[in-house]
Amino acid sequence: MQQKETSPQETMLQMFTAYWLPQAIHTAAKLRVPDLLKDGPRTAAELARDTQTHEDSLRRVLRTLSSVGVFAETEDGRFGRTPLSQTLRSDKPDSLWGYLMLVDSEWFWRAWAQLPHAVKTGQPGFEQAHGQTFFDYLSRHPEAGETFNKAMTSFSTISGSEVAPERYDFSKVKTVVDVAGGEGSFLARILNAHPHLRGVLFELPPVIEVAKATLEKGGVAVRCECLGGSFFESVPAGHDVYMMKMIIHDWADDQAVRILRSCRQAMREDSKLLLIEQLLPERKLSGVQMFIDLTMMAMFGSKERTATEFQVLFAQAGLELTRTIDLVNGYAIIEAKPRV
Repeated sequence: MQQKETSPQETMLQMFTAYWLPQAIHTAAKLRVPDLLKDGPRTAAELARDTQTHEDSLRRVLRTLSSVGVFAETEDGRFGRTPLSQTLRSDKPDSLWGYLMLVDSEWFWRAWAQLPHAVKTGQPGFEQAHGQTFFDYLSRHPEAGETFNKAMTSFSTISGSEVAPERYDFSKVKTVVDVAGGEGSFLARILNAHPHLRGVLFELPPVIEVAKATLEKGGVAVRCECLGGSFFESVPAGHDVYMMKMIIHDWADDQAVRILRSCRQAMREDSKLLLIEQLLPERKLSGVQMFIDLTMMAMFGSKERTATEFQVLFAQAGLELTRTIDLVNGYAIIEAKPRV
């Protein structure tokens, strides 16, 4: 039988109601349903009891998500896990749970609602929605800040930063500074992969205590110093390698140059700067790349960049792009050195 062709109206309807699906996913993930299915399929009644929810309402959400493969509904009406639901387990290190909690947060979505303002003015939609910058909002709302930090840790699965310690040759490096290193999980991974290294985690003071706990848990605290400060002012000087994971894409060009200049001023002539960022092709972006780029516009008034655009930023900061090393999903290690 010939398949019915989808009409333009049906296609557009699917497009502009697409947010219904992530809201259903967020509901199930926030209730930690994927965690509860780790030992096998369960009934809606059992899941409702353990999540303290309304049984029929929960069943309808799970039934809907099963229709698109997030869960699997058995013949006897139980719900089980799938490869998709496994990515939403909050108790797995490679989970996307933390990132989902961010992108489906109400305060995050309010900035997306201001995308028309961002397009019209070139200013962040987030500031229009909340009357302050993204990072000022996080500093005033600790729960949002915690959500953001967990999301950045979660996003390591997508960006390929988990494999970065093996993709870059650290054999001749003695010290590494993770600039704006968040909760410290990325630096801990690098130090564990290369036992000869010593590290410095540089972050805003409120994050330092959390980072210390992460590094202690990772067994690398004795090889790592935690320092507080702002990368707009200065970063620790005189080290071999400076790293920033998904930092520069948060900032418009002028602010990005200020951050890069701070790094350049701290670097020796033989130091290296490593950025882990999405590296856009010069033409023909993929769907995911384009929508992440729009997220940068809505939240920060910034953007994802091509190698050419990174080279322009580097030149203004006294740096020179030396090479790129592909990771996964369009992300790369972007290496720079001081420009002579």
